[in-house]
Amino acid sequence: MEQLLTTNFWLDMAVKIVRLAVIVIGAALVLRFTNLMVEKFFVPKPGNKNLYLEEKRARTLSSLLHSIVRYVIYFIVLVMILQEFRIDTTSIVAGAGIIGLALGVGAQSLVKDFVTGFFIILEDQYGVGDYIVISDMAGTVEELGFRVTKLRDGNGILHIIPNGAIAKVSNYTRGHMQATVNVPVPYEADMEQVFKLLNEVCATVGETIPEVIEGPSVLGVVDLKPGEIVIRIIAKTVPLQQMKVETTLRRLIKAKFTEAKIPPPQLFNSAVLPEIKAAKAGG
Repeated sequence: MEQLLTTNFWLDMAVKIVRLAVIVIGAALVLRFTNLMVEKFFVPKPGNKNLYLEEKRARTLSSLLHSIVRYVIYFIVLVMILQEFRIDTTSIVAGAGIIGLALGVGAQSLVKDFVTGFFIILEDQYGVGDYIVISDMAGTVEELGFRVTKLRDGNGILHIIPNGAIAKVSNYTRGHMQATVNVPVPYEADMEQVFKLLNEVCATVGETIPEVIEGPSVLGVVDLKPGEIVIRIIAKTVPLQQMKVETTLRRLIKAKFTEAKIPPPQLFNSAVLPEIKAAKAGG
């Protein structure tokens, strides 16, 4: 009888060891499989044209998913191992749920920061090096994490912004930008000559400034004001270089107008000035 009990004990132990080994090996295989799936989806091999995400944010998201999957699998394996030793895991699962609920209630802002940061990276709203405006703060993104965004403004001040507090973002580095220059011209000027000079300036800027993507081109007369006609020039530029193109256009236009002796516009034209002076004298 005693020998039979001993045999059964060792048989049960062998079965339990096998079951534990199956649990551990199965968890390792599941973890390996999920890691491969995450890597395949988020970080495709070089040369694959079906890239789902840019490499930088793809690796960030894959790292987060790796961590989430790993800890979930670890928790499940721990519960299964405890069940193999006849340990009641109901209280553990319930306790984990209560702790999770308490953490969720007590750290709502923290959870909101992480969730918002996750979607900022997933949707590629902005990235490191982008020039953005958040609320009343503008600057270059120095660091983008799941909880905070670090923004360096033009004065060198580093702003640390919780992602959950970001309601609206304006990104100045996505796609092309437009340079716009309004050129005031007096009514007395020869418009044919003015347009000729402006087209010459546009051709020069388009050929000499590599930041220009398209144009510049003379859009035409956009406004008629007292004492001046407003002509608009537009150009497509690479991000954050529109100011360079605008200043160059103004400088060359000024030089051309001075050379051609085109006078600057007055506040009012000559036909109106005597009426204003007479009205002032009568008053």
